[in-house]
Amino acid sequence: MREAGKEGQGQALPLRFWPLPNFWLPQNWGRGGPLLALLLLFIAYPAQAAPPRVVVVQVHGNVWPGTAAFVRQQLDVAYKDGAAGVILDLDTRGGSATAADDIKQAVLDHAGAFPIAAFVHDHALGPGALIAVACKTLALAPGATLGGAEGVPTTDLAGAATATGRNPAVATAFAAATSDIPALGVKAGDSLTLTTQQAQGAGYADIVTALPSDVAAKMGPGLTGAQLVPVSLGPWMAAALWVTQPWATILLLVLGLALVAVELLTLHTWGVAGIIGGVVIAAIFAAYIAVGAATIIGVLLFLAGAGLLLLETHVLPGHGWPAFLGLALIFAGLFFALGGQSGGALYPMATALGTTVAVLAGFFVYLPRSGVWKRLAMPGRQTAQAGYVSGDDYTSYLGQYGVAATLLRPSGVAEIDGVRLSVVSEGDFVPVGTRVQVVLVQGSRVVVRAVE
Repeated sequence: MREAGKEGQGQALPLRFWPLPNFWLPQNWGRGGPLLALLLLFIAYPAQAAPPRVVVVQVHGNVWPGTAAFVRQQLDVAYKDGAAGVILDLDTRGGSATAADDIKQAVLDHAGAFPIAAFVHDHALGPGALIAVACKTLALAPGATLGGAEGVPTTDLAGAATATGRNPAVATAFAAATSDIPALGVKAGDSLTLTTQQAQGAGYADIVTALPSDVAAKMGPGLTGAQLVPVSLGPWMAAALWVTQPWATILLLVLGLALVAVELLTLHTWGVAGIIGGVVIAAIFAAYIAVGAATIIGVLLFLAGAGLLLLETHVLPGHGWPAFLGLALIFAGLFFALGGQSGGALYPMATALGTTVAVLAGFFVYLPRSGVWKRLAMPGRQTAQAGYVSGDDYTSYLGQYGVAATLLRPSGVAEIDGVRLSVVSEGDFVPVGTRVQVVLVQGSRVVVRAVE
């Protein structure tokens, strides 16, 4: 009879986790045994899968076309990267209803690819309410507010609510209630704003929480413990979103266009003002490219316009047509860069252009004639009686005739009696080769007039 302690000597114990039956390891495998054992363990216990990723996109501040382009871009990136879901972190009080509708459409377009939730951690008012309603999962933090969407089309709100399975009458009431809703204390025609508790009772808060991780868990059972991946704007993207706000775009466009126009109207070569103006306009274009609003058409038109401006200043100075055509192409490029007609580009473009014309008119017409300008720019007159002597005497050219050697816009160069002089017209643009006459000489300022 064998001793209990001796039983099994000279034999290897069976691997219970290995799926093949009656598989025994001999004790004389030598030094390769441990390595083979580790390999079997690796096969038996595969590596744990990485948790699903949920992207968190911030939508803070007013909603503008640049914001809409940015959100759609991030939804596209999340889809391409295989994200398991997206949370839109909302804190907005106003903006463009058209931009909010673009975001709503982007959300509905991606809803079949992965779950999308709206997390209202503070406010989703005005156009932001439309974005929140369009998301399948709607979460509100304690103390948040939702609604107050006067100006947002009721059809857009009702359509978003229907698509996400919510009561469209409540969504419509965010803009203007079509009938009384006694449970919410709303009368027909009133605009509804819900607190967190009211939203929960009306079916417009699937979860009340202050934690995005709870929102992810509510989006689906497979997203509990998901890895939250916040979209990092970075300084450049934050600056780009700031530039794409309509008021900032208008302000910068006026500055850039005015500097370029002053450069074209006063100098013979491209100077500091033109360089700064060009950089400002290029920065606007780059910002809209960064947020995804610019199109390839806008890029090509802009580059073609910039090339024609360089042609005017470096290859064909004084001709004029490359500059005018170049500016026209730059305007068209900016129009498409700002989103075109559907993106509301007409308003900032028209406003900036009108303001620029007004600024230039004041700069060239009103300001030089004003008493304020005379006191600031000419505190004293340098007369001969005071002992001042002009460096050059151009009075001998008064009444003489010559030819415009460059385009006078209104300043330029004319050839008078075989001498090239810096001259200025009486305000009109004078083409190259036009016969001119010197009609006024004030120190070094020579004024000419086109003659037949």
